[in-house]
Amino acid sequence: MYDVGNRESFDNLELWFNELETYASSKDVVKMVIGNKIDDESRRQVSRKEGEAFAKRFSTLFIECSAKTKAGVDQAFEELVHKIVDTPSLWQKGKKNAGVNLQASPPPEEGSSCSC
Repeated sequence: MYDVGNRESFDNLELWFNELETYASSKDVVKMVIGNKIDDESRRQVSRKEGEAFAKRFSTLFIECSAKTKAGVDQAFEELVHKIVDTPSLWQKGKKNAGVNLQASPPPEEGSSCSC
């Protein structure tokens, strides 16, 4: 996520994507670039086209939104969920290196309330 009114936050995205590529537990991890704070166009320093081009370069989803006005927020979550559902390697039961493990957890140890 970057602030459309803050060029530095956009410029730092590449570093974050490099970290993600290095440390993600699955090559199929779903990524989305989100330009936030679109409610104040007078502050905009990063165009929508720049954000879209960056997302395309890194093969990710892209959306602009405003956490303040909630514009685009629901759509961002909906797109992420749809992409995850459309990526079976992230949710298939028992799949090695899956992003989400759907296998049952062992019962908690006696005296413990956590099953993680």
